[in-house]
Amino acid sequence: MLTRRAFLQRSSLALAAMTSLDAFAATPRPAPLSKFGPLNKPVGLQLWTIRDDVTKDLPAALKAVSAIGYGEVEFAGIPKATTSEVRAMLGDNGLAAPSMHCGMADAQKDLQQRIDYAQAIGARYLVISFPSTADARFKDGNALAAGMTLDDWKWNAEQLNRIGELTRKAGISCGYHNHNMEFRSYDGVVAYDELLRLTDAELVTMELDIAWVVAAGADPLRMLTRHADRISLLHIKDVRKDAKTVLDRVEPQTTEIGNGRVDWPKLFAAMDPQRIRHYFVEQENFERAPLESVKLSFDYLSRLQAGTH
Repeated sequence: MLTRRAFLQRSSLALAAMTSLDAFAATPRPAPLSKFGPLNKPVGLQLWTIRDDVTKDLPAALKAVSAIGYGEVEFAGIPKATTSEVRAMLGDNGLAAPSMHCGMADAQKDLQQRIDYAQAIGARYLVISFPSTADARFKDGNALAAGMTLDDWKWNAEQLNRIGELTRKAGISCGYHNHNMEFRSYDGVVAYDELLRLTDAELVTMELDIAWVVAAGADPLRMLTRHADRISLLHIKDVRKDAKTVLDRVEPQTTEIGNGRVDWPKLFAAMDPQRIRHYFVEQENFERAPLESVKLSFDYLSRLQAGTH
């Protein structure tokens, strides 16, 4: 049952989301010193972070993201705009969209449409953002996280190879984005390791989501160094300092970059700029308007790049 306190919290956040674009546009802000962050690469934003703003007014949302200093965005699926409209919006704001997400379930329905859309907006990666099963037997993400078998993960690996063959024909790379469930162990076999073993490195690259790795109780530094040859994209996402280890349900426990438990200077120092092609800030839980959180994260990464964090 939704308590009055929870209702008020949700209502306040919803109001903040509805007004964040207007408030952001009305507040004078100094121009960012640079759109480049750690690894001397443009700082990207996964647009799921500001999904309410994107739904309300995509042109205004992209303008706000650019004004903060972001140089790249990653679409969370196909936006409600034509490819020519999206290209114009990106160009008007000095943004690039090198990556686009697509769930595995959606890839079973209209994959070619998504490949064509990604190609048309200039994306170089189509990233499978969430796994599925051959029989689609789970009613939601939590049921899937708790119920997937090792055979289900093998099916996902097969599908990734198939998708990679198709994206390669369009000049696009297929990627896979993890949550926490990929780090479940099945009689000593970790699902993520099985995905790496069964996918063709020439067809499938990995987008490592740092927060979900930490939430699963795994070590992101070990992942980045051990699998450096397979990881070319990152979700730069922090977890709250009081976050609990969770493997069997999808429970985001995120905060602004630099406010959580991830040691970002140590992680970035271990990365190879030649292997990590793009990274995208993402956040799923908020105590303020999402655009304000997005700015706090960008500012932290800017300080990290400048050595003044």
